[in-house]
Amino acid sequence: MANKKQIDFINKIGELARKDMQSSGVLASLTIAQAILESGWGTSGLTIKANALFGIKATKSWRGKVYNAKTKECYNGVDFTTITAVFRAYDSLEDSIKDHSKLLTELSRYKKVVGEIDYKKACVAIQQAGYATDPQYSRKLIQIIEANQLYNFDKALEVSGKTKPKGGKMKSSVFIEKLKDIEANYKTLYVMGCFGAPLTGANINRYCKNHKYNRNYKRTQMIRNAGNKKPPVFGFDCVNLIKGVLWGWNGDAGQIYGGAKYNTAGVPDTNADGMIRLCKDVSTNFSNIQPGEAVWLPGHIGIYIGGGKVIEASPAFKNRVQITACSNVGHTQGMNERSWKKHGKLPYIEYDLSDTKVDSTKPVAKADKSITEIANEVLQGKWGNGVDRKNRLMKAGYNYNSVQSEVNRIVKSNKNKQSVLEVAKEVLQGEWGNGIERKRRLEQAGYNYNAVQAEVNKLLK
Repeated sequence: MANKKQIDFINKIGELARKDMQSSGVLASLTIAQAILESGWGTSGLTIKANALFGIKATKSWRGKVYNAKTKECYNGVDFTTITAVFRAYDSLEDSIKDHSKLLTELSRYKKVVGEIDYKKACVAIQQAGYATDPQYSRKLIQIIEANQLYNFDKALEVSGKTKPKGGKMKSSVFIEKLKDIEANYKTLYVMGCFGAPLTGANINRYCKNHKYNRNYKRTQMIRNAGNKKPPVFGFDCVNLIKGVLWGWNGDAGQIYGGAKYNTAGVPDTNADGMIRLCKDVSTNFSNIQPGEAVWLPGHIGIYIGGGKVIEASPAFKNRVQITACSNVGHTQGMNERSWKKHGKLPYIEYDLSDTKVDSTKPVAKADKSITEIANEVLQGKWGNGVDRKNRLMKAGYNYNSVQSEVNRIVKSNKNKQSVLEVAKEVLQGEWGNGIERKRRLEQAGYNYNAVQAEVNKLLK
């Protein structure tokens, strides 16, 4: 039986973990149990002095605060060895929980943990993924959860592991019409972290500062140039276009978020990679895709609207909410296009539409590389020149005009490119994101990811 201090600890951490679960998909019971086990109910020196609940070690990639502390490790499955290690430190317990979930959602080895709704399976999965060296780690977590009924904090998730929509699901036909209306009838701009806010008044400064991507000089100028227009320009990024519509966006320029109400309708505030993890029936086979499904590639997401077309918010192509061709399904003459990696059904949508057939005489993409990757290969001379290049690209299933446009964009951006060393320093300052997001952004900007990463590793030595 937990004493009063332990109950207070559970309640405090429990509410933070429950809130975090809505966006991360990491079970609150697992988070609480780990916090209890790792921090000794919040009494460890690491927790008291560094607000660190989970004992996450600070590697070279960590750019935050650190704290040195002794810990026990089991390397042979039997004996424990006491070592002194460097751990991540935080400004608050909430920051510690957020970083814990960020670690689990960003590392592929924890993919069986994220979205799992069975606490026993989640506990086993996190041990199997190598979170701790203690061979009894999962058993201890399960005992803590059951002894303190921590599974009650998981009730916000429904059977499929997805956040439960409130008040019924939106039909895919309605969802698509709302997206089409935004694309056709509103002025929009790609703004990172924005889910439909009008770029007017205080919103202009807010979105020039809310994210490192927007603080880039060129992006800031774009936002300021779009400010206080009549009619107003609305800001969206890829996943926030989806969330904004599901949160009730209606184009009301008098509302701070265009009528959307943050984190409502059972739809969590998550990123593109998190959203595809929440989807059902996720597949790489695009022959069975239905209108209204999410289409995804690392760091980016859109909505398939049928007929081989996708609505997406992207800085590429038109730098706004736009319709593009889904080359996994077929090509549409004269349209910008992408090859997506996966598609899946959003748990907040009732699918009431079937797809219309794409002209079968148009070739379906056989390759799975992005247009940016192919454009960089063109610049490296791998696709030949002139008519030969065009024929080879079309034979491989790529839209020649889309590839050539991307080549021209990269060449133009290269004229003002920074050196690899300068970019590597920006990477260490956190200006290019992490993991897959960093790779995508560097390649979109025309940089060689491997060359930049090699320079980063040199600087860290």
